[in-house]
Amino acid sequence: MTIRLATAADLPELATLFRETVLAHAPHYYSPAQTQAWATAADDPQRLSALILNVTTYVVEDDTGILGFAGLGEDGYVASAYVRYDRLHQGIGSRLMEIVLAAAKQQGMTRLHSEASEFSLGLFQKFGFRLYDTEIVERSGVRFKRYLVEKTGITVPDGSNSAPADWR
Repeated sequence: MTIRLATAADLPELATLFRETVLAHAPHYYSPAQTQAWATAADDPQRLSALILNVTTYVVEDDTGILGFAGLGEDGYVASAYVRYDRLHQGIGSRLMEIVLAAAKQQGMTRLHSEASEFSLGLFQKFGFRLYDTEIVERSGVRFKRYLVEKTGITVPDGSNSAPADWR
């Protein structure tokens, strides 16, 4: 596996990863209407481009393609954390979170924050994010509950490699 920064050329593959993962995994937690509304977000090129390219987005890939991605904004906002549906629970999400934490630490960030889904909340909590509130948002006329999480005192787990300085 290699880790690198996402580029505009990755957007089609990232859209497919996003859509397929949501369609495969969200039904365990969300209604069919919620799942469809969420999955179709990948079909909006402007929204997807903003999600990936307006922040620093890291991708993990191997010879089969991109396995996951996670984005970090300059303000400490964790904009995304997605793992390809057929590679869930294999440590890829954890590796991405380690890279995000290392990058945040290198940049002197003191607080990270995000909105977690039902199925990403556990990953955030595993890395010391605490749930501080919930919110209801509407996407394509469908309401979703999201979990507002934050982490202060940024530390990198033992044994993690730091994000290279040129990844900022």
